[in-house]
Amino acid sequence: MPQPSPLRSRPAAHPAAKGRRGRVVLGLCVGLAVTLAAGLAGVAAGRNDRLELNAGLQQSGVLPVPEETASRAAAYWQGRLDGSHPGTTNPARSGASAAGGAVTATAGPGPVPVVVSESPPAPPPSTPMKVSDPLAGTAFTGVPQVGAIFSTSNGAATGHYCSGSVVDSPQGDIVVTAAHCVADTTGYVSDIAFVPGFHDGQDPYGVWEVTNIVVPPQWLSDTDPDDDVAFLTVHLAGSASRVQDVVGGDRLGVDAGYTNLVQVVGYPASTQEPVTCTNYTSEFTDPSLSGPQLEFDCDDYPSGTSGSPFLAKVDSNTGLGTVIGVIGGFETGGDTPQVSYSVSFGPAVAALLGTAEAKS
Repeated sequence: MPQPSPLRSRPAAHPAAKGRRGRVVLGLCVGLAVTLAAGLAGVAAGRNDRLELNAGLQQSGVLPVPEETASRAAAYWQGRLDGSHPGTTNPARSGASAAGGAVTATAGPGPVPVVVSESPPAPPPSTPMKVSDPLAGTAFTGVPQVGAIFSTSNGAATGHYCSGSVVDSPQGDIVVTAAHCVADTTGYVSDIAFVPGFHDGQDPYGVWEVTNIVVPPQWLSDTDPDDDVAFLTVHLAGSASRVQDVVGGDRLGVDAGYTNLVQVVGYPASTQEPVTCTNYTSEFTDPSLSGPQLEFDCDDYPSGTSGSPFLAKVDSNTGLGTVIGVIGGFETGGDTPQVSYSVSFGPAVAALLGTAEAKS
C-alpha cells in the first residue's frame, strides 16, 4: 500500500484557495457548447451568487436557500441538460420494488385488476470489491446515487464544480458533500442544483433543487478542515418523488476506522463523465489537524471531485454502499490529483445528518 504523502502546510481558509472544488471550466462539452457559449463568455472564475451569514445561521449551521433562487438554478440546468426527467419512482432502485411480492395485471377486457403473486428472481451474488489496476480514476457512466453539483453565477452557466451522493434517511431527500463546496466564514452559495447520475450532458434522474444546506457551526467560524462535511436537502420541482426513492441511498458509516477498501466516485470539472477508482484508505496525520483523517491514493481526482463519496462495502448489483467520508478536509481534499483526503466520519457527522433530517 502506498505510504502517506509528506506533511504539508495548511492552506488558506477560503474555499476558493485550494483543493478539489472546481473552478469555472470553459470546455464543458461539445454537445452543450453552442447552448452555453453566451453564458460562459462573461463568467469569471469563482462563485458570485452568495448569501451572507448572520449570527443565528452561524450558530445553527442550517443555511436555507430561498425558494426562488433554488428554483431558478435548477430550472436553468433542467433546460440545458439533455436527459429524461422522472416524476415517479424508478422501480429498479426503489425499496418497495426490491421487496417484491405483487404485480397488478388486467383480467380480459374489463377494468377489474387482478393481483398476481410473484416472487422476484434472486439477485446474483455481489462481486467482491478489489483494488483498481492501474490506480487511477477511470471514466464510466456513473452510479445513480452519486451526482454532480451544478452552479450558475449571476444567471450565467458555470457548469459542475463539486460532487455529492444521496444518503439513506427517513425523509429520503438528503445529499452529502464537502462543506467547502457550499460555505465559508463569509457566506454560503445559493445558486446550486444536484444532478444524480449525470453523464454526457444528460440528467437521467432529473435536476434537484437544493433547499437547505447544513454544515457544522464550527466550519462557519473558522473553516477548520476537521469539519469539512455538509448535507443538502433536495427536491424535484413539480414532483412528490424523493431522490432516495428514485436513485437509492448509501448508508452513513461512522467510526469505520482508517483502513477500508473504498470506491470513490466523483466528477472532474473539466469532463462530462464521472471517474471511479477503488483502493484502501490509510490514516493521515498532520500538526494542523485535531485528529487523523482518511487518505485515498489514486490518480486523476482533480478539481470538481470535492464531495466525492468514499464508498465501502459496495454491492455490485445495486452500486450502493456505506459512505465513510467525502473528498475534503486537509488541503480541502488535496493539492494534487494523486492524493485525496477526507474527514473520518464519527458521531459529530451522524449528529449533523440528524440536523439535516430535522430540516427535511
